[in-house]
Amino acid sequence: MREGKVWFLFTSGMLVDRPIIVSLVCFVALAALAVMLVGVGTFWWSAFLGQVAATLLVYALVGAVRWVVPAALESVVASPDYGVSTVSAAWLGSIAAFGWHGRARSWIGRCWIAVSCVAVGLFAYTVRPDLSVLSSEHLVAFALGVAGASPGFWPAALDATWRKPASKIGALSASRRRRAGFVVAAAAAPVAVAIAAPVGLAALHREIANRIRPTVTRCAHDWNGPLGAPRKAIRWQATTFASLTTTRLTIVRGFGGEARPPVWVDYCRYAFVGRSTTTVVLGMWRRGRVAGWTLHDEPRVAAPRRGNASVRPDGRIRLHPRRGQRLVLSS
Repeated sequence: MREGKVWFLFTSGMLVDRPIIVSLVCFVALAALAVMLVGVGTFWWSAFLGQVAATLLVYALVGAVRWVVPAALESVVASPDYGVSTVSAAWLGSIAAFGWHGRARSWIGRCWIAVSCVAVGLFAYTVRPDLSVLSSEHLVAFALGVAGASPGFWPAALDATWRKPASKIGALSASRRRRAGFVVAAAAAPVAVAIAAPVGLAALHREIANRIRPTVTRCAHDWNGPLGAPRKAIRWQATTFASLTTTRLTIVRGFGGEARPPVWVDYCRYAFVGRSTTTVVLGMWRRGRVAGWTLHDEPRVAAPRRGNASVRPDGRIRLHPRRGQRLVLSS
């Protein structure tokens, strides 16, 4: 969204995870069931809510948190987020809502619907146990799918949030309006404080960031971000693999009588190993991010033998899974 690639909101929902055949069969079966039960209109409306609306809501929450504390949720920002899972969650919510509001539905049947939804969630957790903030997209997509398939939900929500309060205010007399205005102002005071509090907390972000140490995840995020990383120097090289580490250098200040206590400077160290040479980039860590870049070449003999990242064609890097597990972007 920040780079203007709005179409990613839609195209990111066209990818399935491995095993591809099993995932495609299950996805098509769920889609066919959703079309037969809820209809074509609700089918596409739920898919839109699950893929686009749920994504925007969760990322708005992430953005609000990072507005208060800029260095928060770094692993989430650097983590890839794509797939048909949110669309599937929205369809599951629509199917559950259809069964819930069905005619002659007993409480026992509704309990079975709730148990089935919980069972699907537990099964998904066993397949992908590495939960993060982005995992809440599936719950939001499920809730939006339920809302999209519930008859009269959106008009009722509009009446409850806007039409009924507006009609009640319009029916008040002048004196009652003044009283209502006073009550609204009194109620708005805590809201104003709640809005101003994050602003005050944001003023402390420098102090907070000064205590944040570099990690492999944060180093990868800063390299891929728009902070002037020397990606062009790496883009045209035949890089076999990349190795990301963090290091701390001690700087001695003065000697003898003029000696002062040494200081420690943290660095993100990027080693891009090619066939003959290794390009090493040092990123000086200051205030919770990389503040400067230093690039030099080393012989291939001194290069690390194993890497934890690969280089994409555009010069960005992607961390590899550790210990044979799924991609984990935390260090």
